[in-house]
Amino acid sequence: MKTARLFALTIIMLALAMNASAEAKSFGLGAGVFDGDFAIDLRKDFYLGGDVSQITGQAGIFTAYKTTFRLQADYHWMISASEGGTSRFYPLAGLSFAFNSDTAKFGLNLGGGFNFMLTDKMAAFAELKYTISDWDGLGIMGGIYF
Repeated sequence: MKTARLFALTIIMLALAMNASAEAKSFGLGAGVFDGDFAIDLRKDFYLGGDVSQITGQAGIFTAYKTTFRLQADYHWMISASEGGTSRFYPLAGLSFAFNSDTAKFGLNLGGGFNFMLTDKMAAFAELKYTISDWDGLGIMGGIYF
């Protein structure tokens, strides 16, 4: 019951934190490891008044000692790798909320990633992120935007 309340509060806080002028761009699916455990994430990007600044919302699951769910919202500052290029690097910082049947924990995300276009409508990404919380851990994720 307490976990459900924290989950609902986190969803409300994330919805209120989104800029009203944010433009939804793309969905993504990623897979990787979080502190050595397999992880899967669904993600949605929201561009904030241009293509340099965005918030990426993520919902995922990883298999620690127990199946654990995670919600994240990260701010990405997009940096072009070359003038007019199709790839971008981004440092990131954000918030994480992870929960399972026993506990719920908040954390802070720090890291970076790289996006590159595969076709006109499809892109790939690779991301390295460290979460600072009671569940400290390093996450490495790769995936695709469609």
